[in-house]
Amino acid sequence: METKDFDFVARYYKKGGFNKDVAWSRLGITTASWWKRYRVAAAVAAFLFVSASAAIFYHEYHTTDVRNEVVYTPDTTPLNEIAVIDFENASLTEVVMKIEAVYNVRVENLPDLPGDYNLSLHFEGNPVDLIDAINEILGTQMTVVER
Repeated sequence: METKDFDFVARYYKKGGFNKDVAWSRLGITTASWWKRYRVAAAVAAFLFVSASAAIFYHEYHTTDVRNEVVYTPDTTPLNEIAVIDFENASLTEVVMKIEAVYNVRVENLPDLPGDYNLSLHFEGNPVDLIDAINEILGTQMTVVER
């Protein structure tokens, strides 16, 4: 620093003459009151809480659409083949078509009006057990035979 800078400060300095609030207002910047600072902090905290809660809720309760989903597992004979099959409010005609396609079997002894029956079901197993379960639920007498 040069001496002229010291001379300027020494000449114009007044004790208590500098007020930071006045200086900020001259620059067009106003300081926030303590109440505004707490409101902003509370808003940020609420946002973080809601975001974290939504993430936890989504992770915990997120379900995928498994309607009519089929997972295949290989086996030697169609009557022993294990597969996962899901039906959501499907008609008995759709159910039988899906069973025949997935397990490569034929379903016999369908009721006279299979379209009158609707079924929602998640099943993992072989076609014989699946048809037995459907017979028990709907009161039908269907059977499964190999193609």
